[in-house]
Amino acid sequence: MKKLVITAGGFAKADPQLLSELAQAGYEVQNLSGRFQPNSPGDELIGALQGARSVIAGRESYSRRVLSALPELRLISRCGVGCDSIDLEACRELGITVCRGVGSVEGAVAEQVMAYILFFARRLDLQSSMMHGGIWKKVLSRGAKGSTLGLVGFGGIGREIALRAKPFGMKILYFCRHPDPRWDEAYGASYAPLQEVIARSDYLSVNTPLTPETRGMFGAKEFAAMKQGAVFINIARGPVADARALAAALKSGHLGGAGIDVYDSEPCTDSPLRECENAVLTPHTSTFTGETRLLMARAAAQNVLDWERGALSPRARAA
Repeated sequence: MKKLVITAGGFAKADPQLLSELAQAGYEVQNLSGRFQPNSPGDELIGALQGARSVIAGRESYSRRVLSALPELRLISRCGVGCDSIDLEACRELGITVCRGVGSVEGAVAEQVMAYILFFARRLDLQSSMMHGGIWKKVLSRGAKGSTLGLVGFGGIGREIALRAKPFGMKILYFCRHPDPRWDEAYGASYAPLQEVIARSDYLSVNTPLTPETRGMFGAKEFAAMKQGAVFINIARGPVADARALAAALKSGHLGGAGIDVYDSEPCTDSPLRECENAVLTPHTSTFTGETRLLMARAAAQNVLDWERGALSPRARAA
């Protein structure tokens, strides 16, 4: 019987029926859901996955050392879309397929970006706080209509953000490695070079995967090039942006705000952005809705079943 280990947090709770479906498909299922964190020791992961042919993985780290110690492992099915915690080159060399849940998280992440935008656009928090304090005072807000939204990265998440921002009357610029002229009409977005997107955006959202090219993509120089009062949003990965440089730009008043859902290491309780009153900080919850957790779990399980029968979608394959 083929051994399948589940490490992704919340997998079984999202849809308990999935465990039965995987068992019925001929897998010996070991449910270790939620036992591992991104910073969990590699030796613990190696011990837990001995003999496993497949793993439905969370955000724990699959380094070359870990992968080399698991000779029977042939499939890593990520419960989510990010694969930066997996050494993809080592997987290719070792014959390990990596797949991800394309289509399961994009909508929820886009919602969270819009929530950050609307927070700063209308500041209902300030108005509500004053009303609760018995103060009747109208707050003049910037609004969203007519402002420019810059999207750095225009994959599934970037495109879903554009679809939601367009009805708000926002002007949308995007930067990505492989722009497509057809997207201008389909998403109401216009391609621009990265430096132009940075300079023109009132709201700038980073939606790129973490790669050697995107690590440290935003630092003091980039924040200084942004508009006075602009809002920076990061729902990609923490290391894409220098948190200390961002904090400095917020404290100086150059940037008007930030919406941050990801951090250099997680769990994170000591971000330098905690000191910035104009930073909205959330604990990596952009995918944390009931529907999205269900979609993620189902996509991860379906990828296992599809791979086993040789029908894995090319879009789902990361390595």
